[in-house]
Amino acid sequence: MSLKDYLGYEDSLLPKLATGFGGGIGRRGSICGALSGSVMALGMKFGRTDPNDKETAARLYEKCRQFWDRFEKEFGNVHCLQITGFLLENPEELKKFLEAGGKAKCGELVEKTARMLCNFIEGIS
Repeated sequence: MSLKDYLGYEDSLLPKLATGFGGGIGRRGSICGALSGSVMALGMKFGRTDPNDKETAARLYEKCRQFWDRFEKEFGNVHCLQITGFLLENPEELKKFLEAGGKAKCGELVEKTARMLCNFIEGIS
């Protein structure tokens, strides 16, 4: 089950919104896309609808910090480059990453992150 299904959203806009997060945002090696997507999912579940609602924003920020810490503890870092060991914007590095089974490893990381996030949300709700 995807997080989109778990949260009950049927909007096809969500995969479009998340596409650019891959490889640490456009393959730049920055924040892991699974973590970025988790922040989006937390916002979908617990975010504010009124931009002036600072209390809801503060509660969400705390949830995001807590999940960040769990993610970092589980994977040792929050940055794609540090997690994978490859700078994916470099064609040679991308090739090495793919040859080393990196795509499958990232898929496993995404699945594990989704399970972690579902458990995290269930613990809050």
